[in-house]
Amino acid sequence: MLFIEKLAQSQSVEAPSAALSLAPLQAYVIKNISEDISLDDLSATVGISKFALTRLFHKYYGIAPMRWLWSFRAHLARDIISKGLGLALMDVLTLCGFNSPQHFSRFFRKTFRQAPSSLVKSMIVAENNNDVQKAKQDLYESFEKTVTESLEAYTEKCKIVPINPAAEEMPAQIQAMETFLA
Repeated sequence: MLFIEKLAQSQSVEAPSAALSLAPLQAYVIKNISEDISLDDLSATVGISKFALTRLFHKYYGIAPMRWLWSFRAHLARDIISKGLGLALMDVLTLCGFNSPQHFSRFFRKTFRQAPSSLVKSMIVAENNNDVQKAKQDLYESFEKTVTESLEAYTEKCKIVPINPAAEEMPAQIQAMETFLA
């Protein structure tokens, strides 16, 4: 019996029918980052209940799945702003999937200890308008690539270390989650 199935049975939730694979979850987040992604969407993507997914995140990483998603979105927004394209903050927050400017600003400030508007003001926009327009066009045309690169950088930079000592004994499916969640 897989570890996840044992965990699911001990937590009184349905056991997943297949081993947990995070590749579909990661692909889903990359493809739908600008959309309203819910916990139900994430759990359906990996084929376990939202309660089981939340328990796994909390047990092994000490973070809720949605908090991880919001944090990644904030990092993506910072990466986009840092390109110095002069995009309006409303465009950036919409691209990154935030529904409200207040939530975006509050979460960004909490994550980076800097208001997004102050980061925008500190960026130097290229003086050649043609270069800026071309860079904006490239961003929109290859947005999925931008999101993928940002997710890879976020994963590398913000490794989430399992808080449970038994995590070292996790099967490969759960260890894959560590790579994805970090």
